[in-house]
Amino acid sequence: MADTDLTRVEDWLDGFMLHLEPGARRKLTMKIGQSLRRSNAQRIAANKEPDGKAMAPRRPRVGPDGKPVRRKRMFRRLRLARNMRIKAKPDSVELDFGGGNAQRIAEVHHDGRTDRVGRTRAGRTIRARYEARRLLGFGGDDMDVVLEAVTGALASD
Repeated sequence: MADTDLTRVEDWLDGFMLHLEPGARRKLTMKIGQSLRRSNAQRIAANKEPDGKAMAPRRPRVGPDGKPVRRKRMFRRLRLARNMRIKAKPDSVELDFGGGNAQRIAEVHHDGRTDRVGRTRAGRTIRARYEARRLLGFGGDDMDVVLEAVTGALASD
């Protein structure tokens, strides 16, 4: 998405929100945050990055019998609402992974870092290098999501 499009919407929302009380602005930013959380969770479930490209696939795993092991979907728990936190203020909204293990896992995958995945029988740490997979972001469809949240919140008031 072009930066100028985002700036135009930001300017439009700023002018619009000046006419609202701080409490109403916070409610509106919370609605926007909930909509963005929902769209980011759907995108993570579909293994898509915010720009619409597919996330890097998992490396294949082979079982002890030499056959490929079928694995569950990636990021099943990260996309839960309890792990994606909304920080709504009267003038801004943020989405993040609330801390602890969820935040550590999200940072490792988002940035493509190395992380510990277990221990050998001898007690040594096993590490794995992960591909960068952008989890949170503002994609092309998110502009529509924000506008729907704003119009829906204003229509209900």
